Amino acid sequence: MAEKEKAVLPILNQAQRATLEGVSNRRAQLPSDTTRDELAELGLVVKQGAKWALTPKGKKVLSLSSSKRNLGGFRP
Repeated sequence: MAEKEKAVLPILNQAQRATLEGVSNRRAQLPSDTTRDELAELGLVVKQGAKWALTPKGKKVLSLSSSKRNLGGFRP
């Protein structure tokens, strides 16, 4: 039997979470942002024209981090 591999979601630091939230809220983005570049390498954000958008994986990570914060704090 072939076992399905579970997708491992990355644990983000505060700067990465803030950038991910900023992209999801369509806040103004700087032309060069090293943290956003790290998120792009992880496959969480993608450039769409002049703006950046979350990938489905990025949306999942963002919702996971939000729910952890709402449950009493984020613990990596």
